[in-house]
Amino acid sequence: MGRCGGPRPRESRIRPERSFRRALGALAGSFLVTLATVTPASAVAGAVELTPSASRIDLGDAVTLAGALTSSEACTAGRTVFLEWRAADSTAFATVAQGTTADDGTFSFTQTQQHTGDYRASVTAGGSCEAAVSGTATVRVRARVDSTLLAGSLEAGSCVEVTATVTPPKPGQVVELQRRSAGAWTTLETLTLDDGSRTSARPCFGWEDVGIVRLRARWPAQDQVNEAATGPTLAFQIELAGWMARIEELVAGRAISVSVGEAGTFLYERAPDAPGTPASNEKLLLSMALLDTFGADDRIRTRVASDAAVGEILRGDLWILGRGDPELDRGTLVALAREVANAGIERITGRVLGSTTYFRRDWDATGWNDAARDYVARPTALVFDGNLDARGRDLRDPEARAAEVLTDALEDLGVAVRGRAGSGPPPDPLTEVASVRSRAMQAMLVKLLRPSDNFYAEVLGKRLGVAVRGTPGTIAKGAATLEAWVDTAGAEVDLHDCSGLSYANRVTAAGIVQLLWAAEAAPWGTDLFDALPSGGQGTLRDRFARVEVRAKTGTLTDISALSGWVWLERTETWGEFSILSSGMGKSEASDLEDRIVRILQNQAR
Repeated sequence: MGRCGGPRPRESRIRPERSFRRALGALAGSFLVTLATVTPASAVAGAVELTPSASRIDLGDAVTLAGALTSSEACTAGRTVFLEWRAADSTAFATVAQGTTADDGTFSFTQTQQHTGDYRASVTAGGSCEAAVSGTATVRVRARVDSTLLAGSLEAGSCVEVTATVTPPKPGQVVELQRRSAGAWTTLETLTLDDGSRTSARPCFGWEDVGIVRLRARWPAQDQVNEAATGPTLAFQIELAGWMARIEELVAGRAISVSVGEAGTFLYERAPDAPGTPASNEKLLLSMALLDTFGADDRIRTRVASDAAVGEILRGDLWILGRGDPELDRGTLVALAREVANAGIERITGRVLGSTTYFRRDWDATGWNDAARDYVARPTALVFDGNLDARGRDLRDPEARAAEVLTDALEDLGVAVRGRAGSGPPPDPLTEVASVRSRAMQAMLVKLLRPSDNFYAEVLGKRLGVAVRGTPGTIAKGAATLEAWVDTAGAEVDLHDCSGLSYANRVTAAGIVQLLWAAEAAPWGTDLFDALPSGGQGTLRDRFARVEVRAKTGTLTDISALSGWVWLERTETWGEFSILSSGMGKSEASDLEDRIVRILQNQAR
């Protein structure tokens, strides 16, 4: 039995407060260890870069998209990478490939998308490694244009067929057919793609295309999903057609210009813009201007008038007012006398006088030689019998001669005329007593063009000048008016008369053909065509047997011209032509012209 007073347990030498603190510290240490055990380390971030091998590629070509993941060593190797793509006209990305990063974090993909679009690479999160996404890399894809050429003949005047297909399909969009010219590509046609993204064209080539021709089809960018593209260059050579080669052989070494056209297109030309002397080919131009200004049905009025009161007795002079009728003759004046008598006039106390002022009595032009007046009588406004006497010599005062004939015709009808006939400038104003009209313009042009009448040309030319530039009519005014008309019709000339007698006149073969085109489009074109001589008529009386032709000749010393229409048997259409030459005698030049026209008629042979 222990003693009640046995030894007491040893007291702790630690103070109660110190014991509490120690226990509290031990508890805290145990808590910290627990946190370190259950909480993961901090997540590791990374960055992705993506670079395409090309920013623009052709359809069907592959592009390599290489990249690298930059992160901690534990987060670079073996990571899954997704390659995403969206089309240029879309906002949503789609995964197009999947891969794994190498030990150093690099990766690459190969793609062949058909459309322009943006690529990006993404790495998903895993373990302590965060997700990462690259910026976008745009790769533009050109469309593909496939084109083919089909040619049956490569002679001038033939056509080829060009077909183009665009991939990816672009139905309803357009393709440009282009040609290489002067170092640049120019668009010939704009073509629309059909539902199969295909289109075709049939370009034709003339003499001016002889040589190497280069074509291509181009699809200009019309949407966001593809870049513009061109097809392969289609190169081929155009050769002279057989008939062209034959003309080339004929004209080699000669001073000659040739221009041939059909339906607004030049078929063949040799020195077409070289200025040449038209000779009487100018009458062809004059006829166009006359028809365009006055019309085919125009008739020229020749009037008689007086400054005295008109009654049974005309107490004054009776004036004949000519207005440029080149056909006025005795028959015209007899008809005019009859009209005066029908007006009730029985006696004239004065004289019958011919007016001399409507046209100036000029009779010369720049470029006329000393012999020019032998081929044209003086062109006056009041004409009598072509202004030639019975021996074919110049009638110096045709106005007075017309007055004499009218006086005699009046007296034959019982109208007494007291005074002697004469001529001079008439007073103003005058009152018309009677008038007669000429034949229609178209009928006069037959006389102008078929025998190639110089007198008709200069008289009618002066009348043309008066109509546009006012009185008095002159040769120079007629020429200037005709030159201005030709200019508005699209050709350039330098003219000094209207008959073509001037050696200073200048035209071009191409210009005449252009004027023939203008005539075809005019309402009076048929009237001009019908007025021209055909084979065996007028100046063609000994030429062009069995050749369908309508043409105007032109002849001066060592100068020849022939222009008009010839029937082209190959196409069964009328073709326009102009031939201007110099340095040859008339016989040689005419033979050359005839051979060229026959070649044109038989183009297919």
